[in-house]
Amino acid sequence: MTVHGTQARRLVPTAALATAVGAALLLGGMAAPSWGATAAKYPGQVKCPKGDYQVCIDGGPGGFTISGRTFSGHDNAILLRNVSKVTVSGNTFRNLSGSDGFAGVHVQNSSGIVIRKNAFSGLRNSGNMHGVYLVKTSGSTVSGNKFSSISGDPVRIRNGSRNNTVSGNTFTKAGQYAMFSEWGRLEKGETCGSGNVFKNNKYGPGYYGKRLPTIKWGGRGGGSTGIKLAWKRCSKASIVDKGGNTRR
Repeated sequence: MTVHGTQARRLVPTAALATAVGAALLLGGMAAPSWGATAAKYPGQVKCPKGDYQVCIDGGPGGFTISGRTFSGHDNAILLRNVSKVTVSGNTFRNLSGSDGFAGVHVQNSSGIVIRKNAFSGLRNSGNMHGVYLVKTSGSTVSGNKFSSISGDPVRIRNGSRNNTVSGNTFTKAGQYAMFSEWGRLEKGETCGSGNVFKNNKYGPGYYGKRLPTIKWGGRGGGSTGIKLAWKRCSKASIVDKGGNTRR
């Protein structure tokens, strides 16, 4: 809540205290009343664009944690754009679906994002819903999470995403093409990713019960994600299986 103009001085400490307490609740992972107008905002939090997101960050200083929350009953959950060094930890993402469903955590044009020890379950949208979707994002990690009943590939990258690591996760009945995959539109100016790693994960059959590979990237040797796109220009692997992955 913002105090404007020449309101009485006696109101300022109360408002400041409320803001501080709300921020401590949210950033510290404790329960806050709601995501409504009375809840404190994260740095860089903005009104969400079309797509039925629940928390949206666009710019700002970064350097904070979103933790201890439950996101449910919407198309998507968290959208992070143009930000760095944000941690998403210890949250529950469940029963997310809808016509605009992209992911539990949708990241665009960002870096240094840490997504760890979260639980993703019941995410579905005509086979395209992901747990984590990294678009033009670099130097980020997805580790120690549990993904179950995810209709699309649980972790997906796009448009030049590079140097991201997916490790120590558990995948159960998750994925349409692979556990970690790349997709994009090179014919529309998007670029191939590079330096992305998949290692030390546990995984089982995909969402539809089929045995899936660990990775798929858009180039020679990487295999198609099932969509006819101009991927042959990606001659170098954008995702590499570094081993230590166990099929359950």
